[in-house]
Amino acid sequence: MSSKKKRSALLVDVLAALGDVRITERYLIDEENKRTHFLHGTQTGEEIVINEAVSVVPTLLHELIHFVRPRWSETTVRRHCTMLVRQLEHSEVKAIYDQYVERKVTSDNS
Repeated sequence: MSSKKKRSALLVDVLAALGDVRITERYLIDEENKRTHFLHGTQTGEEIVINEAVSVVPTLLHELIHFVRPRWSETTVRRHCTMLVRQLEHSEVKAIYDQYVERKVTSDNS
C-alpha cells in the first residue's frame, strides 16, 4: 500500500501551470489602503508578481530579535515581532528588504 496522500486535482493543475507564467518580484502596496496594507502578490494575464518583502522582513526582524534578546522565549519574540512589524512604514519595510537583498549570502547546502 502506498503511503502517498491523494493529490488534489487543483494542486496538480497549479503545479503544471508554474511553467506557463512569468514570475517577477516587486514591492506591492494595496492602492485602496496605501497606508496600512501591502499585497503578497498579484496575477495579470500570464504574469505573477510576488512581493517577497512581506515574508522576508517579518522573518528577518524575528531572527534579529533573537540576536539582540537571546534570553527571550519564542512566544515573547513572536509577540514583539508582530508589534514591530505593525509600526513600520512602507518605506521602512522596503529599506529593510533592500538591506536584506544587499547583505544576504547564498549558501550551498548540497
